[in-house]
Amino acid sequence: MKNTSKNEGLFVISLDFELFWGIRDKFSFEEYGPNVLGVWEVIPRLLKLFEKYEVNASFATVGAMFAGNLDELNSFLPQKKPSYFDQNLSPYPEYIENSKSNNPNYYFGKNLIELVKKDARHEIGTHTFSHYYGLEPGQTKEEFESDLNSAVEIAKSQGIELKSFVFPRHQINPDYLDLFPKYGIEIYRETEKAWFHSAARGADEGVLKRAVRFLDYFICLGNHHCQDLKEIKKGNLYAIRASRWLRPYKKSEAKFDRLKIRRIKNQMRFAARKGKIFHLWFHPHDIGIDQDKNFEILEEVLQFYQKLNAKYGMKAANMAEVVKIYQEKYEP
Repeated sequence: MKNTSKNEGLFVISLDFELFWGIRDKFSFEEYGPNVLGVWEVIPRLLKLFEKYEVNASFATVGAMFAGNLDELNSFLPQKKPSYFDQNLSPYPEYIENSKSNNPNYYFGKNLIELVKKDARHEIGTHTFSHYYGLEPGQTKEEFESDLNSAVEIAKSQGIELKSFVFPRHQINPDYLDLFPKYGIEIYRETEKAWFHSAARGADEGVLKRAVRFLDYFICLGNHHCQDLKEIKKGNLYAIRASRWLRPYKKSEAKFDRLKIRRIKNQMRFAARKGKIFHLWFHPHDIGIDQDKNFEILEEVLQFYQKLNAKYGMKAANMAEVVKIYQEKYEP
């Protein structure tokens, strides 16, 4: 029998867990290496903080990170590699081969994944095997499927069944969604319901879109980006929309930090009062430097969640748990 009682607000956190796989086409090791190496401190610290505030998260993890070394990685490589027109987007073969001469902590996150796996409150999902860009010209559905298969297989080899999916850079290709059930994927993260957050390939991210999106981090442009629980079902999948990227601390933007935090709190309060979903997301490498400042901001957000939990009954849930709540309420 369906439960028709009022929904409680849900506080959801998902992390795009990718080490250097996610930014290798944008930055050099010299430019961004400290952020990624900082992830090795961030993950244990995050797990302690989440435990302290009883928060559950989904770690959408790049499949290649499950490997402990190059030999293990090579044994799970997809049969079909992405044929991007811009070959700088592909890690094959140069980036992977260069792991022989670079710090392995840029590539292989098996030990970090084990830490997450030990904490039952969290879900491990997928961020594709290679940080695959689903809207970039040249790549095909068959190549995407090959990548997805590798992600599922390497996770399975470590006893992890993947259910949740996060498209890298939110390049959501609707033509690929029908592949998910075949590989056990039931849930994916959608973008916010606003034109300036819509899925697009990198070349289509214009100046106006970026500028309006930047403003939205600090002031409300008419939308709290919170989702009704009943809206998450999409055909035979579940789509949980993002509400807010946790913009990392930057000294040049520090004067706007209070606005940024107030914007997040206002969204959270709206979700708690209206019984909606507030979905916060970020990359662990976002907070890999200036860690004390970044954790101070994150802890303030988690403290506010606890206040909303006490006042409105708001609950923390990872993506898989949101679906369980939906199923208990709306599915017989």
